[in-house]
Amino acid sequence: MKIDIHTHFNEPGVAEKLGIDMANPGDGYHMLPAARMPEFLDFEKGLEVNEKAGVDKRIMSSSFGAEMMSALTDKPSLDVVKAVNDGIAKTLERAPDRLWGLGAVNPLEKDHITEAERCMGPLGFKGLLFNSSWHGRYLDSEEAWPFWEYVQDQGVPVFMHPVRTPIGHDQQMDQYKLDELVGRPFDSAMSIARLILSGMLDRFTELQVSIAHMGGGLLPVMGRLNFGWSLGCDGMPEEAKIKCANKPSDYLRKHFHVDTMGVWAPHVREALEVFGPDRVMFGTDYGPVALDPGEHIDIVREMGLSEED
Repeated sequence: MKIDIHTHFNEPGVAEKLGIDMANPGDGYHMLPAARMPEFLDFEKGLEVNEKAGVDKRIMSSSFGAEMMSALTDKPSLDVVKAVNDGIAKTLERAPDRLWGLGAVNPLEKDHITEAERCMGPLGFKGLLFNSSWHGRYLDSEEAWPFWEYVQDQGVPVFMHPVRTPIGHDQQMDQYKLDELVGRPFDSAMSIARLILSGMLDRFTELQVSIAHMGGGLLPVMGRLNFGWSLGCDGMPEEAKIKCANKPSDYLRKHFHVDTMGVWAPHVREALEVFGPDRVMFGTDYGPVALDPGEHIDIVREMGLSEED
């Protein structure tokens, strides 16, 4: 069975329900240029493409909707995530034998835990999606601790996906699709690095987090995280010091899973080496990344892996 853990579809009508005109969003959110992807909006086409590629099940989510739309309305963010999650539930009803869901939440707001419970209970989702940052803030602050405690204690599967407009977007990311191609992966890398270096994983010792895009830009900088930890922080202000108890790379196989999305075999091999095959899951980002899922399947098949792996 081929299960794709990373696919997206935005159910029509959610923004309108919140009184948001996405064609004219105003200045509430910095919308960087993006290519039109008609296939992303064609649900039936998506079913056809995935069936032809041999994908049996897909986990569907809204990649950016909650974070983005909550900046475009005066409504409480809890109302926004509820509307987004109702939209995901509606999408799943279109093909219940082929689709599962991930609910959207913001870890920085404690009242979103009630929505997380609705997602994992009445809505029947398989887990939760959150963005690597929320309105310019990362996820290692104490405001997120109640959420991390809930996820750890309840064993809720969680999936970190980069944000629509990454932190640092004003540094010339509006050309060449650099926000999507470089900015978003490194928003994920910054977020995960902060979870590790802050010592948060020494507090939540059983926490498990899955990361989109093979960890985004995390693996290329892991050596730097390690040498930064090894050299120490003597002379630095207390609030700026690295606080994790162990070498940063020691946390990878204990706390993180990744998907295979990256469309580059050498990076998949690296992910398998670093995380181990039991912590690497198949994911394509199909929808906004409207490439044939068969391309991703071929990369895995051509790895020369053992049947067990």
